[in-house]
Amino acid sequence: MSRKKISQESMEGLGLNKLARNVGSTLGRQLLSGLLQLITVVIIARVYGAAINGSYALALLLPSMLATFLNLGIGPANVYYLGSSQVAPRTALLTASKFVVLLSVIGLVFGGLLVELKSEVFFPGINTLALWLGLLGFPISLMQGFISSIFQGLQKFKAFNLVLFAQPAITLMLVMSLVVLGNNDLYLLVVAYLVAGVITLLLSYWVLKKYISVTKGELEGGYSKKAIGYGYKAHLSNVMAFVNYKADIFLVNFFLNPASTGVYVIAVQLSERLWMFSQSISTVLLPRLSELSSDKDKRELITPLITRFTLFFTVLISIVFALAARPFISIVFGNEYDGVLAPLLILLPGIVLTSGSRILSNDLAARGKPELNFYAAIIVVFCNIIINIILIPSLGLTGAAIATTTAYSINFIIKVFMYRYFSAVPIQDLIWVKANDLERLRAFVFSKG
Repeated sequence: MSRKKISQESMEGLGLNKLARNVGSTLGRQLLSGLLQLITVVIIARVYGAAINGSYALALLLPSMLATFLNLGIGPANVYYLGSSQVAPRTALLTASKFVVLLSVIGLVFGGLLVELKSEVFFPGINTLALWLGLLGFPISLMQGFISSIFQGLQKFKAFNLVLFAQPAITLMLVMSLVVLGNNDLYLLVVAYLVAGVITLLLSYWVLKKYISVTKGELEGGYSKKAIGYGYKAHLSNVMAFVNYKADIFLVNFFLNPASTGVYVIAVQLSERLWMFSQSISTVLLPRLSELSSDKDKRELITPLITRFTLFFTVLISIVFALAARPFISIVFGNEYDGVLAPLLILLPGIVLTSGSRILSNDLAARGKPELNFYAAIIVVFCNIIINIILIPSLGLTGAAIATTTAYSINFIIKVFMYRYFSAVPIQDLIWVKANDLERLRAFVFSKG
């Protein structure tokens, strides 16, 4: 069936009504979670100050780094194989649990050596006790990511959104409790993060039991190998993407100080809130495109439409955000964070383009070619680090923002040309909203498929 014929039909059978509902619920969760995270950020920034805010962010960066570097891509593999009905949910969970045990030992040993021997090199100015406490969050984060990927692969987004909403809600309650008790200790902030993670993980497992049973049967052979075979390609890409997203924060702390990092982190956290729309779509889109892995025509209808709408709406939101940024920062964060505005505004174009590249990355991964995202990421990370090293010493936080936006822009350009190579879709169809798109989108959302 040709793309032209599909576009002229009623869109029934594409499953976009379900897709729209899942995107809506995921976006709603993202908005509520984002609001709770913003309130938490504001409380920590106002009550604890820029220096502790920067130290807290860097203490949590260590477990986040380990979870990203050592997860072997098992989560993306779960989404792909569950979405395409190639593996049973019980098998995915048991395989993930096996990997968590092994990877936790490796990560804790490596992280412990890093804290004890090289903390002043990689985390200058950060107390080692805070780093040790943060390190304990690695196994929790790793298992949580694997369980969430099972919900995502099964397209059980009600459960997926419930468990992912729990952590920011619990974290906010714990941080507010610390403030009410008059605590101003960095260590207890990290402990609050750990407690929220443990509670969320227990909740996730309890909810997951509703969908699969892990008490009967033995592990089905072969999935570990299949998961690694697909996962390492996605894993390498995710590692590079993580480095790309976090390199500026690390280098700001390296060249400047924790207080400057605390200011820059606010700019990054605020700008990344604009990714909620694209994150919601890509979360739902990957398992759906995996379902359509053998149907090129339908996939090439869905991806361009979603890409250009994602870019369009992110641009509109960014314009409103930019106009409101100055009074918002002044009122909410106070004078200590006046330096947030300039890097925040510079980051916005890169944030917009990344929203589009995320959709294209999912399409490439759903084609069974996640390694293409890795190849692009190598180029982007190299550019990001080099430009940051050049600009931060002379331009400070503004230089970091320029480097990051430049890297995000390069990433989008590469993904556009990669997608064009594997599809018959013209580049302009990925960027420009068409006159009849609103009607087509209405047909998509209200289709019975």
